[in-house]
Amino acid sequence: MIDKWLSKTKLNGFIEKVVKKLFYEKISANSLTLLALITGLLSSLSIFLSGVLIWEIELIICAVSLMILSFFLDVLDGALARIEGPTIFGGILDIFSDRTVEVLLIISLVSLDQKYLMWPGIFSLGSIILCITMFLLIGGAVKAQEIEETKKVIYYRKSLMERGETFILLLLITVIVPWRALTLWIFAFLVFLTAILRLRDAYLLLKNNNNS
Repeated sequence: MIDKWLSKTKLNGFIEKVVKKLFYEKISANSLTLLALITGLLSSLSIFLSGVLIWEIELIICAVSLMILSFFLDVLDGALARIEGPTIFGGILDIFSDRTVEVLLIISLVSLDQKYLMWPGIFSLGSIILCITMFLLIGGAVKAQEIEETKKVIYYRKSLMERGETFILLLLITVIVPWRALTLWIFAFLVFLTAILRLRDAYLLLKNNNNS
């Protein structure tokens, strides 16, 4: 929802202008994607180490900073991909990187307090699997002309939990220590609800296709 809203604001056009000036023909969108992946992995490692080493606060601050940087780079690689012209591999790499970072962040967070975070963590990962499943099924069923109407080479319908919402909730789970379990349960529920909404979209999509 946040991603869709931002795509319609002037901020999106401003970001593309800045990206074109700073990065176009200097670095590829895939390189930015890999940088986002690396910083996301380092954020996950920092979270894990905060539960092992004595510098808990410092490592959490480092993790949050790296998480923000990873998300920012993810925004930039999308803008640069639109300028360069999106590729199928670039879309696959972007999805792989995003999901890898999200999964490892959740695993690292659960490692900090397994007693209270294990079950919401398991449900979160299970909900992510359901979302990815629906993502793939809808992407395979959508009409070719609908793909051509978008700027993405891998098509999916907008839904409740996208990259922006996921980033905000993972950031909150990391920062608000006393409420981690509750926030992670909320995350799991919203991702599961997103999978259900995608199932509804698949039904409506196929229904409309059969009627056309």
